[in-house]
Amino acid sequence: MRRVPRPGAATRRQWLGLAASMAWAPAQATLRDDERVLFLPGTARRLDAGRIEADLHAWVYEPERRPGLRTAFARYLGLDQSAMSAADRERFRRRCGLFLADSERGKEVVVRFDAVPAQPVRLPATDAAGRSRLRAVIDGAPRRGNTAHLDFHAVLADGDTRRFAGRALLVPPEGLSVVSDIDDTIKLTEVRDRREMLLNTFARPSRAAPGMAARYRRLAAAPGARVHYLSASPMQLLPVLEDFLAAAGFPRGSLHLRESTSWRSLVPGEGESRAHKLGAIAQLLHDFPARRFLFVGDSGEADPEIYAEVARAHPGRVQAILIRDVTGEGRDAPRYRAAFEGIEPGRWHLLPPDGGAWPRLPA
Repeated sequence: MRRVPRPGAATRRQWLGLAASMAWAPAQATLRDDERVLFLPGTARRLDAGRIEADLHAWVYEPERRPGLRTAFARYLGLDQSAMSAADRERFRRRCGLFLADSERGKEVVVRFDAVPAQPVRLPATDAAGRSRLRAVIDGAPRRGNTAHLDFHAVLADGDTRRFAGRALLVPPEGLSVVSDIDDTIKLTEVRDRREMLLNTFARPSRAAPGMAARYRRLAAAPGARVHYLSASPMQLLPVLEDFLAAAGFPRGSLHLRESTSWRSLVPGEGESRAHKLGAIAQLLHDFPARRFLFVGDSGEADPEIYAEVARAHPGRVQAILIRDVTGEGRDAPRYRAAFEGIEPGRWHLLPPDGGAWPRLPA
């Protein structure tokens, strides 16, 4: 049996020396007027003595305005802009923007938490991909009570009126964590058809899977419940996915997207997607050892196999696995018999793609 990986040693070294290596930062970020910051929504947790540990992940980039680059990107994807409607072409223009950006190396981002009376935090200088990550420990509880999110923003130079904001999902020690795939689980993407996937991702209006938003809202309403959206989509799609989640009425949560630094890595291979999801799940299990987990995915890719692997490695932590059935294989298919071997039958279920009734979940 393949073991679910623990957070990598490099990641632990990068994050765990953090309080010691973290510099309290009275200065502002080292950003030029044409540079921008994108923060990924991560997680945060309470420590002892009123401290909070928050995962900060920033990308510093410069929008690319070279003429013809968007056309080259469309050609690379195999999409004909002339065949799109005017509305679809405009969506394509907006959604492909971050894939045409230049990542900025050596930039220091300074962050201030909006509702926590703590000094600003300086992130490490960005790497060649424009990325910087820090697991920061800050003193003090949020001023506005037991909020579910910690909001923060980049501290910019005097006179710079721009605002680059982020948030971290504050996760209680106990409760239910819903770990959800996005494409074809809650968003109709048609991943198994490359052309349809690209059109649905870049040009067409985003469509929610029937009934899923209402189900997620009910799950998220339970005391201590939190939602973690886990996808192999590249992080350049973060604004698109956040807009989709808000418009469709899904509860806010953390987003765990894949690092992608070039067009060639836009669509991941199966091994890359699997490694990303297993690594993110391992980090959540490690960070929140007393929480229960509900995994929701779809049958279009490897979600059943990934979640079953986690359930075998952590049988007492997984409340249930729910798979939205987009392939019509049926519960007795050889694939599912192999994937869920050794797992109690009542711990995994197929969901109808039309948003029908969910099964009763085990306690």
